[in-house]
Amino acid sequence: MGNGIFGFSRGSENSTEDLKDKSLVVIKSRCPQNHPCPSVQVCPVGALTQKGYGAPSVDKDKCIKCGKCVKFCPMRALVLQ
Repeated sequence: MGNGIFGFSRGSENSTEDLKDKSLVVIKSRCPQNHPCPSVQVCPVGALTQKGYGAPSVDKDKCIKCGKCVKFCPMRALVLQ
């Protein structure tokens, strides 16, 4: 399929099996770092945190790779790779 939002496809094409070897990465050059990160609020497990207006940090032990933050980031600064 491949026409989903920010590289996520619709349907069952991306299973949890596909994501097990991936990590959530913050691309700091895409992050404006001048406002509260909106993606921090949508993380269901609190894996994203932000100090001041800096780029968000990822707690890889907490991250469940659900992709909600990736879909929510308006700058596409969060990616699962």
